[in-house]
Amino acid sequence: MKIRKIISAILTMSVMSACIIPIAKADGLYSEKFDMTKVKADKTDGVTKEVEVPDGDYTVTVTTGGKTETNANIYINCGERVRAYTLEAGETQENEQPVVPKNGKITVQVKGDNPNVTEIEIEQLPTREKAEKPTIYIAGDSTAQTYNYTKVYPQTGWGQVFADYFNDDIIIENRAMGGRSSKSYDNDGRLDRILTEMHPGDYVFIQFGINDGAENKPERYISVEDYKKLITDKYIGEVEKRGGTPVLMTANAAAWWDEENNCFMESRKDYADPTREIAEETGCKFIDENKIVTDAWNSMSKNRVLSGYFICEPLESKAYPSGTNDTTHMKAKGAKRVAKLIADAIPENVPELAKYLKGDETFTDIQGHWAEDVIKTLAENDKVSGVGDGKFNPDGTVTRAEFLKMAMDSLGIVGHAYRDGECLDATNDDWYCYYLQGALDKDIIPEEMIEDCDFTNVTKTLKESTEKEKAVRANVNVYTGKFYGDKPITREEMAVIATRCKNYKMRNWRDWDNERRIPVFSFKDSDEIDEKYISYVVHAYNLKYIDGMEDGRFAPKENLTRAQAAVVMNNLK
Repeated sequence: MKIRKIISAILTMSVMSACIIPIAKADGLYSEKFDMTKVKADKTDGVTKEVEVPDGDYTVTVTTGGKTETNANIYINCGERVRAYTLEAGETQENEQPVVPKNGKITVQVKGDNPNVTEIEIEQLPTREKAEKPTIYIAGDSTAQTYNYTKVYPQTGWGQVFADYFNDDIIIENRAMGGRSSKSYDNDGRLDRILTEMHPGDYVFIQFGINDGAENKPERYISVEDYKKLITDKYIGEVEKRGGTPVLMTANAAAWWDEENNCFMESRKDYADPTREIAEETGCKFIDENKIVTDAWNSMSKNRVLSGYFICEPLESKAYPSGTNDTTHMKAKGAKRVAKLIADAIPENVPELAKYLKGDETFTDIQGHWAEDVIKTLAENDKVSGVGDGKFNPDGTVTRAEFLKMAMDSLGIVGHAYRDGECLDATNDDWYCYYLQGALDKDIIPEEMIEDCDFTNVTKTLKESTEKEKAVRANVNVYTGKFYGDKPITREEMAVIATRCKNYKMRNWRDWDNERRIPVFSFKDSDEIDEKYISYVVHAYNLKYIDGMEDGRFAPKENLTRAQAAVVMNNLK
C-alpha cells in the first residue's frame, strides 16, 4: 500500500463511537490513537471526533485512505487545515497538524464525498525551555509576507527584509501570509504552528487589519468585536501563556493621497483604531505602524513614497505583465523603508529588543578617504551597503551588473521581469537579471557593450488569455550576445551606462555623432579613450556626472572603484 505523509501549517467529524487505543508515555504527556475504520461518515458533516484534552500544545495526525478512492478535506477546531484532496484506491495519506486546544477540546472533522478516515492520533508536545537565541515571529498579511522573487519580483513584504536591521543574536521568522485576516490566519493553523514552536522569551509581532473587514469573503471577515476578542484571547493570551512577548501592531499604511489636503491620508482606520484600543486595554507591547508610516510618508515627496509601492509599468512584473497600480503592497524599496521605520520604533516601544538592532550602518574603512562624506550620506539614506564586517571596501572594484543597478536605482529606473532567452548571457538565477532585462528593453545598454550583439523585434505573448482577461502582448527587442555582468566595469564603460541612464530618465536622447564633435577635454590620456565611448565620456564630464583623476588622467581602461561609483551615484541623482 502506498503511504504519503503530509505535514502542513496551511490548511476536524459526528461520531457515535470510536475505538480508543491508549498509548502510555513515560513523561505523562497525553497521547491517544482513535481507530476510525468503523465510523460511518455523515453525508453533510463527514466524520467528527471531539476530544477533551489537558492544557498544552499538540500534534494531530489524521490518516485517510482505503480500498476505494478517497475524497477529503480536514478541519481542526472549525478551521480548514487541509484543502480537498483525492487519493487513489489503496493509497494512504497521513496529515500532521499543530494544534492548540480550543476551550479544552480538540475537534477533528473530515469532510468529502468519501473521506475514508482510518485513524486519528493526538499527541501532546513536551514543554519547551528558553532557547539559546530568542526568535521574533511575524504573524501578518501580504504587506509583511516573504515573496518568491522568481515569480512576483519586485513585490516585497516588510517582514522579508526585517532581519536586515538585526544582529546575529536574534532569529527572525517571517510567518506572514497574503490574503489572511486574523481569523483566516488562525483557522489555517498558522498561529497554532507558531504557538507550538515558540519558546519562552520569544516575541510574536502581530499585524492584521487590511483583510479583516472583507464582508464579501466570509473566510476572512471578522467583526470588530470578534477581532478584539480573538486578538486578546488567543494572539496575545496564548503567546503570554507560553512565556513569550506579543507585540501588537496596526496595519501598514496604504499610499492613499488626499488631493484636498495635499497629503497622504490615514488609512485602515476600521481595524487600526480597535487595535489601538486592544493595546490600551491589555497593556500589550504596541507599535503603531500605521501612524508611524503615515507620518513618515508625509515628510517625503509624493513621488518618492509612491516609488516604493507596487506600482509597476508594463513588463516590470512577471505576475502582472500589463502593469499594476497597487498602493497597498510594496516593492523592495518601500518594504525596506517600512521595516526600518518599525525597527526604529523598537527602542521606545519594545526596549528589551533594542540590543539586537544593528543601528545605522557605519564603515570602519572609510575614515579619511577622499569619498568618506559621500559614502556616509548615501549609506544614511540606504543608497549603498557594505561588504560585511562593517567595511565598505572603497577601493574595491565594481562589476558591470553592480554599476548598472547603482545607476538605475539612483535615478529611479525600474527593471523588467526576466524573459528566458531574451536577457543575453544572464539567467533567472542571476541577481541582476531584473536590471539587465529592463536596461535592454529601454535601450540603456548600447550594442558596443554587448559581445556578438544581435537583436530582432518580435511580438510576444506575455500572458495567455483567460475567461476574465485578454492576452497580454508586447513588442520587444530580443537580444543575443554576452554582457558579462560579473566582469569589472571600466571607467569609460561607466560613463556609457551613467549617460544612457540619465538620458533615459530625462527622455533626452542625444545625437551621439554630433556629440563626438565636441572638443575632447584636456585629459593627459584622452587619446586612450575608446573611439566608440568618447561621446559618452564627453557628455558625462560636461554635465558633471564624472570627473578625472587627481593626476590629470581620465584612466578610461582602469576598473571603477566602489568609492568612484558612489560619487557617480551621488552626482546622477
